[in-house]
Amino acid sequence: MITGSSDIARLFSLFHDGGIKQYELKQDKLILEVGILYLAQRISPELKGFHVELEISGPIKFVTWPDHETKESRTLTDLEFIMSTDLQILEAKDDDGTVKVTCAQHAFPSDFIGGDLILRTQSAKVWDANHTDYSIEFLENLCKSYWEEWSRR
Repeated sequence: MITGSSDIARLFSLFHDGGIKQYELKQDKLILEVGILYLAQRISPELKGFHVELEISGPIKFVTWPDHETKESRTLTDLEFIMSTDLQILEAKDDDGTVKVTCAQHAFPSDFIGGDLILRTQSAKVWDANHTDYSIEFLENLCKSYWEEWSRR
């Protein structure tokens, strides 16, 4: 179990370039399927990503980046629409107990190109398709080794 909004923000930052492929909302639990081949396949070649279960305490919002500087930013709350936009994770930050996941969006023509997924959460659980759970430390080491190898290319 990963606890605290700062560690959950670290988790999402480790998933840099991963895409949110599917989601499920069950009462106060948001379950995301994050596709991130370059990390998952370091564990096993058949893996494509990870599942992340977040305990949510408050509304889920997405604050858009307009696709043109003359347009206004919007705050979206329709989770089905938000998740239909093929969000690509860039980084995340802890903002006083709120996790802001910065994402790009290229799925379809829209009036926004990305934005911040805003989640109020204090706990997360991560596992793969084989039902193996992962700690933040394990994922951090996995990510670090990938980027060290990548920098030597």
